[in-house]
Amino acid sequence: MDARKLILTNGFTLRELLRLKTQYLSKKRIVYGREQKVTEDESFELFILLIADLISSGFFWMYVLLVFAITYTYLKDGVADGAAMLFICFFPVCCKFFVCSRAWGVDIILTIKLSLLRLRMRRYKIKPPQIVGG
Repeated sequence: MDARKLILTNGFTLRELLRLKTQYLSKKRIVYGREQKVTEDESFELFILLIADLISSGFFWMYVLLVFAITYTYLKDGVADGAAMLFICFFPVCCKFFVCSRAWGVDIILTIKLSLLRLRMRRYKIKPPQIVGG
């Protein structure tokens, strides 16, 4: 599956895509000015893939560690302690979504959709674009 089809089947609404397009155009104007044309390497499609990668960075490792902690607690101490650990571990995941959505200026629902897009990118072995420079 190619990246364009992956983005189109991810479930973005028109409003969310327009918000991402506005951010893309503002970032492009900051870098190039108003009159410059964008090359193929800096398309809107690659911008969405890059934002999905940046928003979900660190989230998946945290999620894996939390699932391991919940499973270990459930197997060692029982159902009640496992359920308590689930509620305790649910808070950092929600905080991560809130912090990422605030940092990028998008809704929490869009942050979740971009994280799911990153999961689908990993499943279909689509690499996010690399940031060049520094």
